[in-house]
Amino acid sequence: MTDTQKAANVSTEVLPESVRQEYLQAMGVQVWYDPELDFQLAEDTQPASPVTEERVKPQNPETKVEPVAEAISEPALDNVTSMTSLVESIQSCQLCELHTLRNRAMPGEGNAQADLMIVTDAPLDDGAVTDVLFAELDKQMLQAMLQAIDIDLSSVYLTSLVKCQPPEQRAPYTSEMICCDDHLTAQIKFIQPKVIMILGEQASQQLLLSQKSLADLRLRQHQHLSVPVYASCHPHDLIDSAEMKRKVWQDLLQIKKQLV
Repeated sequence: MTDTQKAANVSTEVLPESVRQEYLQAMGVQVWYDPELDFQLAEDTQPASPVTEERVKPQNPETKVEPVAEAISEPALDNVTSMTSLVESIQSCQLCELHTLRNRAMPGEGNAQADLMIVTDAPLDDGAVTDVLFAELDKQMLQAMLQAIDIDLSSVYLTSLVKCQPPEQRAPYTSEMICCDDHLTAQIKFIQPKVIMILGEQASQQLLLSQKSLADLRLRQHQHLSVPVYASCHPHDLIDSAEMKRKVWQDLLQIKKQLV
């Protein structure tokens, strides 16, 4: 394929450069694909091409995304020196409109010295319990996923991109995610995980600033704040799906390699 043909195949659906730079600066995220890691699905016959991720604002036709220009400035966490003070900062945060709707903020849960951090998009309402990171059945599935690679759920740290539950179970807006980005950054700084697992297509696109599908984001090593990141399926999608379980097993094997 010639250079001209390659250029023709590159997606042009990207943000204007000025907006893109403003967004990346606000998010404080660097993402790249390591071409030395040749991960592929078992059924693939050709290796994945080492393509650098396009860092663009995720698009979802069913989800309203607020313009970046309307995002509130990121919180200053200069006085946050521990996980305890970070939790207090999250619980008292008023940087976006979600604080007016929440019952309580959900900073995260689990082992504060975890080697593995698992990130979902936002807290949710489990019916019986509000502001939880996972519904009970999903959490049981997550535990089964981790046990498959000899990891107990109690040894990991669970958190989310935004710390307050969006109304009506909607996905978090870009502006809400920007407001919470410093909180996630501080959690990574204090916990210092060896690897991050991001669950679900929406959350993966947002954290990695990519429009690619989850199928394209999986089985590649990404980076966030110098920590290896692997995108995978949400536990909810595995229930009663042997095919999805096989895919997640491949993701888990890559994560296990990072934890050895």
